[in-house]
Amino acid sequence: MNRHNNLSLCAIMLSGLALLSGNAIAQQAADLEGVKAASRAFYAALAVIDDGEAMESVWAHTPYVTYVGPRSRSITVGWDAQKKHWVEVNKRTSQRNVTLSDQQIHVNGNLAWEMGQESGTVKFTDGREGTVDYLVTNVYERIDGRWLTVSHHVQPKPK
Repeated sequence: MNRHNNLSLCAIMLSGLALLSGNAIAQQAADLEGVKAASRAFYAALAVIDDGEAMESVWAHTPYVTYVGPRSRSITVGWDAQKKHWVEVNKRTSQRNVTLSDQQIHVNGNLAWEMGQESGTVKFTDGREGTVDYLVTNVYERIDGRWLTVSHHVQPKPK
């Protein structure tokens, strides 16, 4: 192979690498936007007081999903337990207004996690009201092209 052919081959290879890295960057941006959309959907579903249908649309229906709430004494594991949890919580709740701030997201393949701070208010059916001031970790998994919640863990901020 002569020098001209070598240079041409190098130029083609570099162009290919540039296209591949450009595609990877575009995919990372698309994944990040997908996770942000899944997060927005989760918090929109959290505001809905229903028979659990809103949460059903944002959670993966797998045996390994997990939930730890601010007053949890154990880990809720599996979609069936999750669904029961949200039905019971919604029976005791008349209104939830929760927002996420200081969102930190990392995507790695088909998994992503976000940490942040939840704040807001909750009204209960017995008339009590509460303040939401939590640290949160949410984990999402891309399943069949959709980012779905697979873990939600909140804890009250230390006083």
